[in-house]
Amino acid sequence: MCKSSNFWDHDREDFDYVMDNIELSEMHKRVIGTRFVAIVENFKNRTRFYSRMFTWGHFLVTVGSLFVPALLSIQNSNSNITMGNSNFSGQIYWSTFTISLLVTICNGILNLFKIDKKYYFLNTTLERLRSEGWQYMGLTGRYSGHLTPGIIPSHANQFVFFINQVEKIKMRQVEEEYYKMDEKNSQDPQQSQNVSQSSTAIDLYPKSPQQPVHIIQEVIPNEVKDAVNTIIRSQKTISVTNPVFEPPPSPTDPTLVHSKSTGSKLVDSKSVDPTSLDTNMTEV
Repeated sequence: MCKSSNFWDHDREDFDYVMDNIELSEMHKRVIGTRFVAIVENFKNRTRFYSRMFTWGHFLVTVGSLFVPALLSIQNSNSNITMGNSNFSGQIYWSTFTISLLVTICNGILNLFKIDKKYYFLNTTLERLRSEGWQYMGLTGRYSGHLTPGIIPSHANQFVFFINQVEKIKMRQVEEEYYKMDEKNSQDPQQSQNVSQSSTAIDLYPKSPQQPVHIIQEVIPNEVKDAVNTIIRSQKTISVTNPVFEPPPSPTDPTLVHSKSTGSKLVDSKSVDPTSLDTNMTEV
């Protein structure tokens, strides 16, 4: 395999060479090439740009900050600086002004565009993407069977976990640079009660792939399985009945007041037979 001599351009060639020698469908290889490798190259180009901005910006600020006080001390001295028949006082003045202006501009650009933050973040994300790619190619780390216990790991059954992890890293970069999920909730305090619903609606991270039921059952400890089975058997064999208690009649009940005044006995209306009432009415 012929590799490029440029350090920044060897990722695609390396990943293409490895993918040609692993057992994976053509569609999965195409997804890795068009998505994962493209993301790595995009981060690589941006990292190269911000690395140059970070290095040259801090170099000019540091060196210029050393030159300006030295030139000011020479300019503020009472003696005239001459070399031969030439006077360099004017040149020192304009040199000091130019260097001071350049230092201020470089420092402002570094702070305005957050060069430091992006430099560290992009380099870290790029190396994390490379690490995820080589872990998947070598079936090591998280792709060595931890996500699918009981199944021999292969590139085919670990593919969905790999792509999901790549998308999470990508969405982390989108959230960090362009969109904050907490920003909407923090600006609108009235929505604080619906944080869980709103965070789910604007969640940028892809959901993790669900594991099959038989894999989840294998992970559950035997003690937990025995406890659950015992509870299920007890619910089937024991039936609990809840007695219903009727509340006592209120002291202001007109029926109770009438019975007290007449000295008659309080009779429950539910226990009276309607036929007996008809007989009593006839006798009257």
